[in-house]
Amino acid sequence: MRKRTTILLIIVLILLFCVIGVYSAISMYYSSHFLKNTSINGADVSGMTASEAEALLAADVEDYRLVITGRDEEQETLYGSEFDYVFVSNGETQTLLDAQNSFAWLPAFFSDGESYTMDTSVTYDTDKLSEAVAALPMMQTDQMEPPQNAYRTLLEDGTYGIVAETEGTTLDTQKVQEAAVTAVEAGKQSLNLEMAGCYVTADITSENEDLIEEVSLYNQYASMYINYYMSGDVVVSLTSSTFMDWFSLDADNNAVFDYASVAAWVDELADMYDTVGTYEPFVTSNGETVYVESVTYGWQMDREAETDALYALLLAGQVEGRSPVWTVSALTRGDNDIGDTYVEIDYTNQRMWYYKDGQLLVETPVVTGNTSAGNASPEGLYYIVYKQEDAKLVGETYETEVNYWMPFYGNVGIHDADSWRSLYGGTIYQTNGSHGCINTPTAQAQTIYENIEAGTPVVCYSSGINYGYSTASSGTSYVANSSSGSSSSTGSDSSDSSVSDDDNITIYGDNSSGSSSTDSAGTGAGTSDSSVVTEGTGSSGDSSIVISDNSTETNRIDDEDDSSSSDTGVSTGEAGFEITITDETTWPSGSSDGSSGSTSGSSSDSSSGTDGDVIVIE
Repeated sequence: MRKRTTILLIIVLILLFCVIGVYSAISMYYSSHFLKNTSINGADVSGMTASEAEALLAADVEDYRLVITGRDEEQETLYGSEFDYVFVSNGETQTLLDAQNSFAWLPAFFSDGESYTMDTSVTYDTDKLSEAVAALPMMQTDQMEPPQNAYRTLLEDGTYGIVAETEGTTLDTQKVQEAAVTAVEAGKQSLNLEMAGCYVTADITSENEDLIEEVSLYNQYASMYINYYMSGDVVVSLTSSTFMDWFSLDADNNAVFDYASVAAWVDELADMYDTVGTYEPFVTSNGETVYVESVTYGWQMDREAETDALYALLLAGQVEGRSPVWTVSALTRGDNDIGDTYVEIDYTNQRMWYYKDGQLLVETPVVTGNTSAGNASPEGLYYIVYKQEDAKLVGETYETEVNYWMPFYGNVGIHDADSWRSLYGGTIYQTNGSHGCINTPTAQAQTIYENIEAGTPVVCYSSGINYGYSTASSGTSYVANSSSGSSSSTGSDSSDSSVSDDDNITIYGDNSSGSSSTDSAGTGAGTSDSSVVTEGTGSSGDSSIVISDNSTETNRIDDEDDSSSSDTGVSTGEAGFEITITDETTWPSGSSDGSSGSTSGSSSDSSSGTDGDVIVIE
């Protein structure tokens, strides 16, 4: 029994020594070889000697490649062979092998083993690496998109906002070179240029405080507008859609407007709404349309002053309604800016009308500038500059005192002239006209003076039609054109053609044979609507009717060659006649409103006839 035990013990010892021997032998093997599951720099070197591991590492180095990733997942690869990248042993592998516990070879089979990282000694050609990096497609300038700064933009709703910056693909080539060297020397196999900060960035981002302030200021000015009130219902709005093109900010974010652009806009506004210097349509009292140049009357903007005023408003950022600075302004704005209160002077027909608030107040013959002496009165659209009583008119060859003076163009104006002139109208102006002024019967000049204001437009033109108005004396209330048998009326006291006591009515025209009559009403005390009949067979002559209250009979005068007379005791002759109407005046038998009364002819409103002149009092 003891013997058997001894044998067994011997066998166990022998086996033990065998195991120990084998284990030791294996351990001796791993003293020169790397244990199972050992890696260096990611390469499996299990069971390899130091030299074998170095050979493996060298092979990996020879296969070295650096993958470079750019924006938009763009990738480029650098191969070690391009820049002579090779492994150089400096004993690091052997040091790692010597440091391992060779007796731990058995546990190594059942563990994760050891993973070593060491600085691999390599060598490469730096110049070739730089050339390889520079040759990459992503490094070519024509392949790069530059970054865009964030900027201000006009939005669809008329406000301003910020467009964010764009990154672009422009690389800082120096930074790329430096990053590549760092990666190669570290043995890295990948390089992300974005993470390495190799891209050129935008200078101004959407977070830029100056840009944010700029947009705020632009929105402040974009909300501004200026309404121009051009008179009447005309309004012109200057809005940001126009003036923001002139707007900018200086280096200190102060508002700046381009002055030349402001001035150009004011010029456009003035060109559109100035009327001085333009020809305006005007419908005359006789229904004719003429075109009259606006010489001094109309609208004319002070362009320089308005430019300065607008520029200051824009800089101040004020919302405002304003009227332009006018050097000349009319009373109204319309087709011709004249309105319904104005003086109208027809040089062809030597006739003047004054309308006030649309009502005819005065119609009168006048004498204008002497055309044969080169003193023709000026044509155009003017305005009464001022009015003055008892004025002295002084020229190179004259000095004249007038009662009523209303200048409208330099020394040319409307004034009374009865103190030296008894006849008006006709063709007097052609040889015996004024120095340019509008000579007017005193009574009519007074009426105009008492009802007119400075600034009232004066329309002066030469009609293309001669309407046949005759010459009349200063006291004429109505002037008839007997050649056509019609009558026209202008009252010195009333636009409705009423005649008062002591008014003179003078007939100028042809007094040939025959007669005609019209309804006539005297307004003297005691008179009633009556028919005034004139007749005669003589040649042309002047005739006047004087209305008074104190006459008791009809007077016949100037009967050089009387041929007939009516029931009123009126006769006609070559030199004319005078009729005095009194409270006791008798009229032709059967005469009343609309009656006829003469030895020949017929009567009605606006009667016709060829032999006699007609006076109509309505």
